Amino acid sequence: MARAIFFSLPLHGHVNPSLPLVRELVRRGDEVVYFGTDRFRAAIEATGARFRPYRNAYLAEMAMPPVQPDELAWLLVRTTDEILEAELEEIRALAPDYLVTDAVASWGIWCGSILRRPVISSVSTFAFNRAVVGWAGRSGVRPKSVALFLSKLKHIGKAALKVRQLRRRYRVRRPGLLESFFGRGDLNLVYTSRAFQPCESAFDDRYQFIGPSIAPRPDEDDLPWTSFRRPLLYISLGTLFNRDASFYRRCAEAFGGEALDVVLSVGSNVPLEELGPWPSNFVVRRSVPQLTVLARAAAFVSHGGMNSVSESLSFGVPLVVVPQMGEQEIVGRRVAEVGAGILLLPNQATPTALAAAVRRLLTEPQFRRAATAVGDGFRTCGGSEAGATAIAGLLERSLVHVDPAGPRSS
Repeated sequence: MARAIFFSLPLHGHVNPSLPLVRELVRRGDEVVYFGTDRFRAAIEATGARFRPYRNAYLAEMAMPPVQPDELAWLLVRTTDEILEAELEEIRALAPDYLVTDAVASWGIWCGSILRRPVISSVSTFAFNRAVVGWAGRSGVRPKSVALFLSKLKHIGKAALKVRQLRRRYRVRRPGLLESFFGRGDLNLVYTSRAFQPCESAFDDRYQFIGPSIAPRPDEDDLPWTSFRRPLLYISLGTLFNRDASFYRRCAEAFGGEALDVVLSVGSNVPLEELGPWPSNFVVRRSVPQLTVLARAAAFVSHGGMNSVSESLSFGVPLVVVPQMGEQEIVGRRVAEVGAGILLLPNQATPTALAAAVRRLLTEPQFRRAATAVGDGFRTCGGSEAGATAIAGLLERSLVHVDPAGPRSS
């Protein structure tokens, strides 16, 4: 039996994919201490892991990523500094044999380097490196303004300086800024298929593509299933970026009166009274059982979160992706590139464009064929069992040699 520490980023899109892996590690006899926040405690403890709360104020109160993406590099490195300062000795006392860390939770990479323990990165989005960044740029993903780009450079510079300070303080040669920011470990478990990953040939065997981690969820279901008679369209902007009331009104204009049954999940951030009366073919809820809806859906209008896209493709459901942030635009461009859907940037998502895009998904069979092919590929990846087996293999190799400098860079 090995002892592990898991460092999460306490957001649904990062925690949920990790839980089947943690459950499988516990089933195989490993003892897992999982750092998270109270709102995920029940789900974490249901895997058999021991819950440990973060004491860091930012993580304890985290409800969504930083509002300005230009701040991300600096924010992650600053949070790493705070966690190492306040919690390293407690982490050391847990005496882990290995550490698993969300790819964005760079403090896990640092703990592994300082404690000289193997580090496994849990990658809930696509794996990123220079090749993927270049592909994103060539695909059209751009900073929204010169000012935003310059601000990002400023924050990256601050983060690079902090990384150098941390290396001197803890007397380690690694990680560097890119290892911290891209979350590279000795082993990297990516919750998608190699075929769906952009630039897949740029990733060596330290990257294991184990497929989406999709487990049944005990969601409440009060949808009027017996009244649905037409193709079902599902619309959702996810759990974080769902504040755009104008988008929901555009959807009502686009699909009201169409020969569709529409299920719209609006989340908890927009007062329903702001949205006005709904067309008769709409069913609107704060939240819905997404897996149950996707099992019956003909098309999905989504924000492009990796979990939502993976779940949709697992059911062979093509998508219209309307991204709300840069990472989601990358996912949407990959969906379009493999032919499983259509990307509409927010300023392109007019009622006319939305209606036309969904009409194409429903009438042009190549979209569903491509979505089904990607979903079929997901099911050959091995899932949480493959991930746990890869971790066991890493530990066997680590008994022979542990790199005192910490995780390698690619």
